[in-house]
Amino acid sequence: MKLFLTLLIQQCLIGRINLSHKSIMGNQRDHPLCHTSSLLTVDPFYSYATVGFWGLVVLFGTLNNILRHLNSSSAFRSAFTTKFKGFILRYLAVPPIMKNKQMTRFSGFSSTPRLCAITISTFFLINIVLMCVDYHAFENNLYFTQKSTQLWRYIGDRAGVMAINNLPVMWLFATRNNFLLWATGWDFATFNMFHRWIARACGLEVFVHGMCVCIYQNLELGTEYFLPLWKETHWFMGVIAASSIILACLSSSSGIRNAVYDLFLIVHQGFACLILIALWYHLMVDGPDYVVFIWPCVAVWSFDRLGRILRLLIWNKVTAYSSAEYNREANVILIKARVRQVLSLSPGTYFYVYGWRSIKFWESHPFTLSGWNKVATGEESYTELIFLVNIRDGFTSRLRRQLLHHGNSESELAASSAVRKVTLSVEGPYGTSFCPWKSESAIFIIGGAGVTVATSFMQQLLDSLRSDEYLKSGIKTIKIVWAVRNVGLYQFVRERYISTWEHALASKDIELSLDIYLTSSSKLNDEISTPTEHVSQPFEPSGDTKSDLSPPSSVRSEILTKNVLCQGGSEKSGDGSLKTAFHHGRPRISDIVTGHVGALDTSGGKNLALVGCGPKAMAHDIRLAFDDVSKIPNVNVDFHLAAFGW
Repeated sequence: MKLFLTLLIQQCLIGRINLSHKSIMGNQRDHPLCHTSSLLTVDPFYSYATVGFWGLVVLFGTLNNILRHLNSSSAFRSAFTTKFKGFILRYLAVPPIMKNKQMTRFSGFSSTPRLCAITISTFFLINIVLMCVDYHAFENNLYFTQKSTQLWRYIGDRAGVMAINNLPVMWLFATRNNFLLWATGWDFATFNMFHRWIARACGLEVFVHGMCVCIYQNLELGTEYFLPLWKETHWFMGVIAASSIILACLSSSSGIRNAVYDLFLIVHQGFACLILIALWYHLMVDGPDYVVFIWPCVAVWSFDRLGRILRLLIWNKVTAYSSAEYNREANVILIKARVRQVLSLSPGTYFYVYGWRSIKFWESHPFTLSGWNKVATGEESYTELIFLVNIRDGFTSRLRRQLLHHGNSESELAASSAVRKVTLSVEGPYGTSFCPWKSESAIFIIGGAGVTVATSFMQQLLDSLRSDEYLKSGIKTIKIVWAVRNVGLYQFVRERYISTWEHALASKDIELSLDIYLTSSSKLNDEISTPTEHVSQPFEPSGDTKSDLSPPSSVRSEILTKNVLCQGGSEKSGDGSLKTAFHHGRPRISDIVTGHVGALDTSGGKNLALVGCGPKAMAHDIRLAFDDVSKIPNVNVDFHLAAFGW
């Protein structure tokens, strides 16, 4: 009997049988021979803590989203829900973690909202603490020859188990068709940020796991037994999996994504496949207990791809052709994608556009919806989705060449504009919905190509003006502040969009004002001196940096005639429903928003919708502006910041 118990304890200590303290030693929970069994049993519970943490985060987001929807309805709105919503927005959801804008140049984390920063920091703290506590090494162990090797093995095993448990959540947060987007009301950029930080935690844990296991094997077995391990399949597959996770994290920096985004996507997805395959071979040596964590990743990936295919089939017609127009002065492409007739479209959403005849036909790139047209004829009915696309390297650059006679020469690129039929498909819509028209006033703070957010919201308002939905809107004043580098882009938007707004709002007693901030040096700036602030670098290029930024003659004539560039004032145009003012330099966003709220007090309106879309520095200023204006008594501010990129 004594021999049997000795053998049983030996098997427990080497991890082949997990028995609790009580099953071996009765109530003597502190017996040293049982510590290894305890560690092997506790490790999964420690790793489950990180999954439980994200469960609590998602639960909080879901409850907050439900409360937000209830508060938007007058039947459920109360003083408590209004104050709670205001507290979340003012102190947690909107303000950045750091107010120093200069830090955004060195660290993107500094512009992260406080609640997201607290969430990420707490997650990292949990992972680090759980990797460092509750280890019980002891002498005379039947499996380990030294006390130090026990610690190396315990730390390495726990770090590896925690990394594996983080994988399903990391995969889920990276997908477009994530049901948590709908449940929480958060945008994809938020989940993508969580995905990156979970990946970094996994990278840290697999690094610790690999180093600790290597040190343990070398100390416990010696060099003559350690080196042959590299020839075993499970060993070098573990090295490949760990290296792939770390390299995937390192290659996902914002600099690499912005420089070679197309290459990044291919490499990143390749690493993802390699991680799962290598982990399978690495974990199978320990049995099926840990392989089960791979299947949720495969299921999430499969569900996301199925969702993409279904969205493509629902929206697109096989025989439909889209049109694309390139304008050189604005350096943009206007895409009109013909899709099936749909019931409604939401502003601020975005679609992924596929170019099937492109060399890289598998590529899909997100573009914000700038407008739409519903067409019904005797033969067919369809919807045109309109996208205003900036020219960048890659897909948009190839599309421009395709529009300009399918060539690459400079002479072919010299044409002022080109319109062609193209074969495109769209997948969507994605993004969160927001309605600013229930407030008395709405102010849009826009940078560069982010003007598409304003155009889509204005499209929604124009549609409501033609129906009874307008009666539910309480909007009285609309202010659009647009920082634009390329004056040609302003002219293009003015001709295609702004002129339509002006005529539609004329009979509805809605005041619309535009503040155009020219943020780049051009010939216009040389002709007119201005006492306002000059800057040497704009917020965001509005297309190809090599393009001619000299404004068209019509825009220059308009600005010179109004003489508002130097004065910084405003001038009514058209029939009096639209006020346009031109400025030179960067907008002082906080002063603009605060001044606008001050004007609302005199007109009796105290509900404001603040909508923003711009580069990192501008988004940081918009968050600070909300922080300032939310401190003004008796002013309710609804906030929506659309993603400019991720």
